[in-house]
Amino acid sequence: MAVVACWIGWVFYRTSRIEGFRRDLAAKGFPADYAAKLAELKFDHTGWVFEPLPVVDMSWEEIVAKECTPSWNLVVYADWAPDEWNALKEKNYTPYYAGDAKAYDSGAWYQASREAVAYFMDPRNFLNERDIFMFETLGFDEASQSEKAVERTLSKTFMATAKCDGCRRGFAELLMDVGRSLGVSPVFLAGRLASEQGSGSAQAFGTIGDALVSYRTNATGRVGNAVIWGRRFTAENAATAAVIAKGAAAYNGYYNFFNFRAYGSGLFEIKYNAWVEATAAETREKYGGPWNTQERAIRGGALKVKERYIDTHRHTRYLQKFSVLPQAGAFRWKQYMQNIAAPLIEARNTGKAYAAAGTLDSPYRFLIPVYKLMPAAACADPAGGRSVYSSSP
Repeated sequence: MAVVACWIGWVFYRTSRIEGFRRDLAAKGFPADYAAKLAELKFDHTGWVFEPLPVVDMSWEEIVAKECTPSWNLVVYADWAPDEWNALKEKNYTPYYAGDAKAYDSGAWYQASREAVAYFMDPRNFLNERDIFMFETLGFDEASQSEKAVERTLSKTFMATAKCDGCRRGFAELLMDVGRSLGVSPVFLAGRLASEQGSGSAQAFGTIGDALVSYRTNATGRVGNAVIWGRRFTAENAATAAVIAKGAAAYNGYYNFFNFRAYGSGLFEIKYNAWVEATAAETREKYGGPWNTQERAIRGGALKVKERYIDTHRHTRYLQKFSVLPQAGAFRWKQYMQNIAAPLIEARNTGKAYAAAGTLDSPYRFLIPVYKLMPAAACADPAGGRSVYSSSP
């Protein structure tokens, strides 16, 4: 009987506390469906702080339509799908693709459908312990953003055990120093590097020139699913010949860890543009360039992320993907990445890193958009809950 009484008491206590949190969150301006989910999180993590970000100058439908602008939101080629979807490797085979499945950049990315854009944009889909960190503010906090959390974020990347060229220390130690000096979360910086360069690339290893030369002699015109040649550079045109004539050495020794300007039609242009950013006049004048060491690329790139994104009302992972706040002014709609799932991937890696470091219950602050005239229920997952991008229960 005592056990039953204790259980009943616990249930009553939990229900009462959650209801109190729900009322508080509603008073802050969160709609009922937001408040109900956030109250559950607040009960489990009482130090967490949730704040609404009202977006009221446009309706939900108007903003979704704007985000459906071609090339703004892309889905990577089928590598996330369950085995039964991957088997055929057909362009139109995944439920997140738009109907025409138009390819972009290197050919490994496809336009997201309107339904997919709505699903990934709807904050109500991600108000759970695993996904909530897409709304975390990105300032520096020594107590929660430990070097251990940074190490955990980098644990599956080439940066996990390597020393940073230019400073001869580990990447985690360097990122702690950079984050502290800029007032930016080093865990966020580590997550962004893991997302952009985790497996290692020409941009991270300073071998952009080697990559360009190898593309010129590639008879297949492809590297995996990605195409080498596009509109600006082809295998035979004068622009390509002019780049190759300078030789690999002219482009080697430069780094672009955050992939600034690393876009284009085909791999050749993407790598070339990454080099342009690393050596550009603005990079030299404002961001510690040229980025001819890994340390300089990380320090300069982190400063650019802070100035261009965090300081311009794009101060969560979500807002760097969906720059919807009118407060951003001229930077509204200017997003950091095209990968529609990037904030979700980074959020999950961040949560795991905090848990591994024992800091999951630190007083994190979350800024969560609330849109005008949202649908009555959260926008459905086009994958029906079967993809790795499906939200947690």
